[in-house]
Amino acid sequence: MSAEGNRIEIDAIDFQISCRRFMVRATITRDRHMPLVDEYVLRLLAILDRMQVSRMRAWFGFSEAEIEAVLVDMGRQKLIEFDGDDVVLAPAGRELFKTVGEDGAPRVVEVVPLVGDVWFDLVSRNMVPRSRAPNADYLVRLTEQQSARELPETFARQAFEQNFRDYARRIRKLPDPDAVNLYSISEVEGGAYGHQLLPAKLVLDTDKLTVRNTFTELGSNAPAFAKLTVAANDAWQTNTAPETTSTAAAEFDRMTGPSVILPVIEDPTDAEAWVSLIVGIGREEGTFIPSIGATYLPANISRLLETLQKDGRGEETLELTWLRPNGSTWGRTTRVPDALQQIRATARNVGRHEIHTTLAMPRSTSKPVRKIHRRLFDTGLLLPQRHLPANLEVLLVPGVAALVNVHVPVGMHSVPIGGLTKDPRRLARIAERLKAGSAEGWEEIWRPSKQEHKRPER
Repeated sequence: MSAEGNRIEIDAIDFQISCRRFMVRATITRDRHMPLVDEYVLRLLAILDRMQVSRMRAWFGFSEAEIEAVLVDMGRQKLIEFDGDDVVLAPAGRELFKTVGEDGAPRVVEVVPLVGDVWFDLVSRNMVPRSRAPNADYLVRLTEQQSARELPETFARQAFEQNFRDYARRIRKLPDPDAVNLYSISEVEGGAYGHQLLPAKLVLDTDKLTVRNTFTELGSNAPAFAKLTVAANDAWQTNTAPETTSTAAAEFDRMTGPSVILPVIEDPTDAEAWVSLIVGIGREEGTFIPSIGATYLPANISRLLETLQKDGRGEETLELTWLRPNGSTWGRTTRVPDALQQIRATARNVGRHEIHTTLAMPRSTSKPVRKIHRRLFDTGLLLPQRHLPANLEVLLVPGVAALVNVHVPVGMHSVPIGGLTKDPRRLARIAERLKAGSAEGWEEIWRPSKQEHKRPER
């Protein structure tokens, strides 16, 4: 969970956008400060035109070996020349004073080649960072403009030239973007089409009790991406939140015990209950730690990992079960495979090398959504009808801990609230409720492949 003032991140969304790649060959210049001694040698010569080596040595207070090392190195760079016992400014050294900074110091201008792939999204036609994103069904896909694939190389050349500073800072992430300038573009070649990610956060305003998407990675460039963010918001609105159920509060109480979470589950419009919940986030209540936000957000998954890391039972096998709620808004982000990968790594660290993952879901989950995470989990199961509340989520590591969330309605969205329980008795009850075959009506919708383990995709 991350908070900024009265805003709390409650979920993450990754939008998959169609893009075209262009290969750009260019030349850039980079300004850099001179070493301090070299700078003062050049300044002296710029004022005096020439100077005896012995006099310069005395001025700096150097030994003969020290002044020789400085001047020989500058001579190799063709910044100075020797005329008998005198040192004079070479043409290249004099040229440096044409690019002085505000402090009057001469600067070296390096001319270096730049070759890189530049991706343009096919919605707003802006440059986007390469995200190495998979073409995954669980991401939210945006519809590209019909004419966008006709994006010409001349457009890419002009856009790269006009927005080079943004490329250096946001796309290429150069360490000194303000010291780099575009000198020339020698070639722009159109390449393949593909997909990149536009990450977003779902943020709860705790004062107004409203939820909205934010695109923080765009920073000050957000206005230029207005078409893209509008398209992303429109795509997100087509997804449905988990159904609200009347039995969620009672089931949550059985799984975790009384806590500050229950009043909000019972009445999500109660502002005072929200205040008590937010104040209690992260404060351990016996064997329960309240939380807010998706189970796979870093702050929440880290509590589960810490508990697993302390697990000393020495069992080799880990049977992980993740019960997702219905609707289509759950898990539309690479945070899900990231969380699975972290759990696998932590389990291996404590000697649990055999790991089997199961994704369970309510029978009311729509058919188009049921298998979108298939490539991340070994097994997929449908629960019996009305076996558990449709807006309940559980991430269970049997005998160790469980993250239990109820997705409560806030406006047109839902907010996951719940926490981590470590109570052995309650963990046994959760495991029994999530055990396939514990009641009639369980259905397997996919089973493990012949491969022993699946590697979570990103």
